[in-house]
Amino acid sequence: MKHFEHLNFEQRKIINNRITSFGDTASKIAQLIGCDPTTISKEIKRNRFVSKEASCGIKEPICPKTLRFPYVCNKCREKNNCRKKQYRYEATKAQQSADFKLVVPRRGINLTEEEFNKLDRIIKDGVLNKESIYHIVKSNDTVNVSVPTVYRYINSKILTTTKEDLPYATTYKKRKKENKKYEYHENKNIDRSNRTYLDYLAFAQAHPNAFIVQMDFLGSIKTDSKCILTLLIPDLHYVFLVIIEKPDSQKVVEVFNSIQEAVGLDKFKLLFPAILTDRDPCFSDIDGIETDQCYAEPRTRLFFCDAYKSNQKASVENMNRQLRKYFPKKTSVDKCTQEDMKNVMNYINNLRVPSLSGFTPTEAFIRVYGEEVLNCLQNFSFNL
Repeated sequence: MKHFEHLNFEQRKIINNRITSFGDTASKIAQLIGCDPTTISKEIKRNRFVSKEASCGIKEPICPKTLRFPYVCNKCREKNNCRKKQYRYEATKAQQSADFKLVVPRRGINLTEEEFNKLDRIIKDGVLNKESIYHIVKSNDTVNVSVPTVYRYINSKILTTTKEDLPYATTYKKRKKENKKYEYHENKNIDRSNRTYLDYLAFAQAHPNAFIVQMDFLGSIKTDSKCILTLLIPDLHYVFLVIIEKPDSQKVVEVFNSIQEAVGLDKFKLLFPAILTDRDPCFSDIDGIETDQCYAEPRTRLFFCDAYKSNQKASVENMNRQLRKYFPKKTSVDKCTQEDMKNVMNYINNLRVPSLSGFTPTEAFIRVYGEEVLNCLQNFSFNL
């Protein structure tokens, strides 16, 4: 099968020359250019232009010669005295016309006015609901354009939604001061032997099929007594949130005890084969987190990032960044309840994710752990 290619300017100059100077047939010109004779005919008819209008009073203003090849009056000897409508083909104008037809229409939108207005409304409503463009497009069957196309419409200011409406599209200003390095005083005497980030890498290598959980607190204002604990399964993008009143190491242990009570010890071990977190003092009770309280049986492994290396748990850091859409900085969370955490979790976990082939984290969780475990987690209650 031959690959179709558009005629170029050089080929159009050959066409112009052969019909003007030699009066060649379409077949002969096609042989010179290396294309089909119908291509020559279509090219001339498509890009010819009226060089002279017919005189008034002419009974037959259309010359029969322009109804057959070459369809133009370039070589006609009678054109100077002819009173009928005349056509002409010129390579330069033909190229300009071809460029216009090839490029300009593609700058617009291949949608009807009704389809465009509907797309504009869907994108606007979705962004207002803090949904990603990917989720909006993939979850609406009536959207007939791709995700990159929607971003192109937004960047070109075609849609009502602007780039500034997207949560992470704008560039943040450079910080005035460098981040202060700090170390919790409570951490100085904690033995993290065999639980360092290097140990975590060794564990991950030895257990390639384990879905290791990342853990962190979402930063809160100093006057707040409550804090949000974020537990994330990066491979599934599934997030679990717990609101804790005056968090400390004991209450973090009780969170894991409550989760174990909800799902059972065996399912707990599947959910938490290992946990990667930072050096927050609230995570200092290593034995309490790792060990089942009833039977003194190991239930998970706890690993710590290196000091000042939050990028070692980048997934949960990114999730906390997404959570800022629901819990903005400098805003109190003291009035939030575990029911509020559940609502936010359900919303985030039901957004479609590109790296899950368009499935939601909830669907991925069910595929891996089963719907029963999901129901147990959703019925989880924690009040401290």
